[in-house]
Amino acid sequence: MGLSIAISGGIVTFSIVYAMMSFPAILDDTTKVSTSSAQMSDTLNSILHTNINLLNLQNVSGNNTVNFSIYNTGNTILWNYNKFDAIVTYQANTTGTPTLTEVLQYTNNCTSLASDHWCIESITDDFTHPGILDPKETLNIKAKLQNPTNSGSILTANMGTDNGILSTSSMRVT
Repeated sequence: MGLSIAISGGIVTFSIVYAMMSFPAILDDTTKVSTSSAQMSDTLNSILHTNINLLNLQNVSGNNTVNFSIYNTGNTILWNYNKFDAIVTYQANTTGTPTLTEVLQYTNNCTSLASDHWCIESITDDFTHPGILDPKETLNIKAKLQNPTNSGSILTANMGTDNGILSTSSMRVT
């Protein structure tokens, strides 16, 4: 009888010690899940409150420069321009007039803009945070394509923000 009490006491003691040793690991995992959920909620909230409109798409036939504007109609401040996606599809004024799609890279300098790049010429109504696209402000963008555009063709510009919001506009090249 004394041996069975000692064995059962040992088992109970081992179980209590094991549970106490497992508690920090469980607490750590719970903290990680909670932090991850909060970050996911912040990201989803940012996406929910982000909205842009691509406006004033302009190009002249035989020219490889495209101008357009991005108006921030949402409530999110946008600033990470190097993570924006700019994609332009157009018919090139070259032999065979192929339809090309170019993914343009951001550069912070519009002087001597290289092909396959885009830059910000100015931000209209940029009073709150200079250089940052606040709500109700407009980015005025200049983009340079590899080839000149073909007269009468359709030029389509797509701009996506760093959190995945997309706006598209098309025009007929004149």
